[in-house]
Amino acid sequence: MNSYELLRPDGGGSGIWSCGRCDTVHSGATQAGKPASDCNKSSAERCCAPRNCTYCGKVTERDQNGRFEWAHQECRPKHGPESPHSSMASPYARLLYRKMSDISQDCHFAGWIGDHEYSLWEILHSDRHDYGWGSPSYEDLEELQVLSKHAEGWIWTGSSEEHTPQLVSFVQWESIRAARGTVNIDRGFTEAE
Repeated sequence: MNSYELLRPDGGGSGIWSCGRCDTVHSGATQAGKPASDCNKSSAERCCAPRNCTYCGKVTERDQNGRFEWAHQECRPKHGPESPHSSMASPYARLLYRKMSDISQDCHFAGWIGDHEYSLWEILHSDRHDYGWGSPSYEDLEELQVLSKHAEGWIWTGSSEEHTPQLVSFVQWESIRAARGTVNIDRGFTEAE
């Protein structure tokens, strides 16, 4: 596509190439032992050239930038997240899970640590508020209360072998807690009642 090499001030080649149609600069590193200049030239020549779909082999259309896409939208595999537990259909359940995850991130620098739901429940229903390397703010605790009330339950991630966030009713939650024991917030482990 009429690619051209950008020149250094002394007039020598720079190894950096540009597409002759859209003027996009291609300045990558070496690939598989090929000199950078060769890789950049090849990339610049392919920039706006017609492409065949990676999946079906038919020519693709230009995108909003005028370049041919690598694949048709309808040919691309759909890699969505795993289907959530059916109880997570409620927007309040999803918001409650997100708030609980955010607190874990803020206090433990992890999206969800083991036994997180038990610890947050204990913090929410006791005078103790320190957790990990911080403590949930008053606003965080207030939001947990409001969201759990509207969701009509609490988030449980299942047994220790799995991590399937699901909304359980308050009655189910109390049964789960009773079967498991109580969480010792100071040490972060379970003690039988």
